[in-house]
Amino acid sequence: MKNILIGFILVFLNFNLNLGNSKIGLIPDFVGYIVITSGLTEMARESSLFIKIKPYVTFMIVYSGILYIFDMLGISVSLGALSYLLIFIATSISLYISYNIVLGVVEMEKKYNTLFNGDSLKRAWTFLAVFNVLTFFVLLIPSITLILILISFIAAICFLVAFKNSKSLYYEMVGKLNDKIY
Repeated sequence: MKNILIGFILVFLNFNLNLGNSKIGLIPDFVGYIVITSGLTEMARESSLFIKIKPYVTFMIVYSGILYIFDMLGISVSLGALSYLLIFIATSISLYISYNIVLGVVEMEKKYNTLFNGDSLKRAWTFLAVFNVLTFFVLLIPSITLILILISFIAAICFLVAFKNSKSLYYEMVGKLNDKIY
């Protein structure tokens, strides 16, 4: 789960350097998806949901890599409204991936009959999803968009903290199981 968390951090926290029409992502999303892929492989034995979404994550490695190149070369600016559609598609797939990972954590709670912060994680994901989608609906009102972008950033932080707590609880349980074996 550690790699999934690191990947989420790389995907959800975006910092860009703008140079004219070019935008350089300091932490490219495709790198985060690569890290998530290794985390999904690690967690495959825990829930089939982690394997189910692996093709979507692989797709996002390529898709977000293409968007990164478009941004870096300034192509995104020339696409106009189409660039918003491309970003909306990326956000939608990212939310689908993260939701299935949340469901995988909830499934592990049932499998091990222990809490991994699943309810809190689901609430944080819902908060994240609602404000990400709302941001796209108000893009034409810059002052409201800025507020929603800030709230979406806070929602991403809340989700990451909730996932970190789930990860810690999972590794705590794994440690206890390993102690019983030895």
